[in-house]
Amino acid sequence: MRKSVKNILINVVYAAVVLGIAFGVWAVAAAAVGSQFILPDIRSTFDALGTLFFERAFAVGLAGTLFRCALGYAISVAIFFVLFFFSTAFKGFGRVAEPIVAALRTLPTLALSLILAVWVGGYTMPVVLGVLVIMPILYSSAKARIATIDRELGEICVILGAGKWQKFRALWFPHLAAALPESLASAFSYNIKAVIGAEILASTADSLGMLMNGSYAYLQTANLIALTLVAVVVSVACEFVLRTALGVALKKYRD
Repeated sequence: MRKSVKNILINVVYAAVVLGIAFGVWAVAAAAVGSQFILPDIRSTFDALGTLFFERAFAVGLAGTLFRCALGYAISVAIFFVLFFFSTAFKGFGRVAEPIVAALRTLPTLALSLILAVWVGGYTMPVVLGVLVIMPILYSSAKARIATIDRELGEICVILGAGKWQKFRALWFPHLAAALPESLASAFSYNIKAVIGAEILASTADSLGMLMNGSYAYLQTANLIALTLVAVVVSVACEFVLRTALGVALKKYRD
């Protein structure tokens, strides 16, 4: 049996065990609470989930949330690569960029959401928040990764006459690329969490966050948990697809 297939099977078994434990705890807790308004049982929640799949509002909300997640993620990755290139190519630029990124990374998410809601409105705010949350994480992890590179390698590139772009392609990016599948995939799932949280706070139209707000307001706890399950499944699925695709695309940098 190939090692990759064996690893996949092991991961599937572990995932099944974790799901079994989670559903077991859920069933016991629901029976102990004894209230569908506080903690609905598994069957009621999945009945609500099945009903949601046939509602137009759910399809529109899911599509709207995924669009905002994808847009914010694309902008975050683009800004990250631009900052990463210039901060590695020009030390002065890096010294200016790093404290700014550090400040963005430490901003309270909830307070930032409220400020952005005033500045850009509830529809755009989740996208902007996603960018301000994800980009600093990507940048900081990348800088930590390349900090392990031997300085002599950079000096060799200079001696050989490599330009900024050549040095980036030959030294910085190959060293970073091995970690990109994990960091970029994890960033997307975290982005989904940030965007949905912002949608809930801003009551963004055509979003999962708006549907969650409505379920909370009308004490539809089964619907609320069902929507949360959808967000988790979508997040895990997107992370898996991204990690796999990036792993294939950047495989030459790991070999």
